Amino acid sequence: MDYNKFKEFSKVAQENAKVTYNLTESKPYEDIIDEIYKDVSKFKYHTLDGRLQNIIIDLLRDKKYELEGYNVFLRDLELELKKLIVPNIILLPINFIKSSKFNTKLSLNEYINLFIPNDKNLKVLTTTKLDNNKNLDKFNEDLSIYFKQKLKCKLNKEHIIITKDRNFFNYPILTIFIKNVDYRVEKEAKRITEAVYSILRMIDFIKREEDYGWGLLDNDWQSPAHTYTVYYNEDNYFQNSNNGYDGLSYRFNFSHFLDIDTDCLIANIKLFSSILDTFIKSCFIDSRDFSSTELNTINKWSNAILLFNTAFEFASIEKYDSCILILSSILESLFLKNVGRNKSEKLKEKINNNFSDFYEKEELEDINKAITSVYKFRNKIMHEGRGYECEFLVPRGINSYQGIYRGMKPFYYEGSVPYYPEIIDIMIVFKFIIEILIRDKSINDIKTIIDKNSEF
Repeated sequence: MDYNKFKEFSKVAQENAKVTYNLTESKPYEDIIDEIYKDVSKFKYHTLDGRLQNIIIDLLRDKKYELEGYNVFLRDLELELKKLIVPNIILLPINFIKSSKFNTKLSLNEYINLFIPNDKNLKVLTTTKLDNNKNLDKFNEDLSIYFKQKLKCKLNKEHIIITKDRNFFNYPILTIFIKNVDYRVEKEAKRITEAVYSILRMIDFIKREEDYGWGLLDNDWQSPAHTYTVYYNEDNYFQNSNNGYDGLSYRFNFSHFLDIDTDCLIANIKLFSSILDTFIKSCFIDSRDFSSTELNTINKWSNAILLFNTAFEFASIEKYDSCILILSSILESLFLKNVGRNKSEKLKEKINNNFSDFYEKEELEDINKAITSVYKFRNKIMHEGRGYECEFLVPRGINSYQGIYRGMKPFYYEGSVPYYPEIIDIMIVFKFIIEILIRDKSINDIKTIIDKNSEF
């Protein structure tokens, strides 16, 4: 930052604090303010809300920055932001997972746990009036104890059920404990919760096909939750049981129908934990500790995890055109750099060079064929406005044995009408992308970058 311009800004801010936040007053210094916010957003611990404005105003009252300059100011600003660090817990219901398959809670690592309902009669939560309900405090007691240990206040289940989400506790609850500024946890929680569902779908998709194709209809049906919550509290600040902090709740920005096999999750719980751990760490890195190449690698991987979820949900309701556009974007992001024409050929060349050691020749040929098919229709969609939905969509009658829900596992509910080969090609591309994102080599490469320069 230009020393003289920051010196002028610092001096003016002492006389008129509004220059740091008022749109009119700050206009002559908007480039400086914009740079401050950009630099702050790189910190591991930060907020961009009114608290940051207050800290900036308080710091600039000190005339020393006119002499010592921007770097000293930025250092002091980071120290003040670290004082806002608090313990946070994200609570995320995992819909349609069969609680009966688990014996007790699962500790996936030192900060991620899966709490299983320990009350066999889940209908207590959905059909009974909650006034003076003595069973509620005992329901999933392990979760209540953990919550109180970490945040020093009571988990008010009744408040969640009555005012936020009646179905919140119908299924196991994933908890993620993070010490950071609440602003950043709330912001990243949106990405983390979607990543949880995306990773679960990936693992189930590649590991196991449905035996009979009944999917969600085969589950012990309870209504699904549609929210997640983020709680935080000051260290050592105790609150009584009646006035516990009630947290902030958010609706899922993805489908709350999770169509996976519980046995598959249990068999691959270590894989799930490893991928999720890496994703969460990628959300809370200090960007200054990484090169632009490393940041690009991390961002492409984490963004692909989320894009996969969107593609999955489009495929689940047979919106194949939108699905194809997203799948091709994931592939191009991971393998190509602004290549222009003949993308599919260059993509297949990259894949053949990078994965000849991981696939048999016949498998690579199937992948290349599927990519050719997908890009054929991608080009029709992009340049002609037509694609799979026009040519291959199979209509489903109102009395079909299986309806369509956004989030259902795609490609496994065809009944007596088999999918066209072109649709199967999309499934092959799905599987290939999953293997790229969660295979050991990919995860280890991302872990190496993140763990080298960051602590969590």
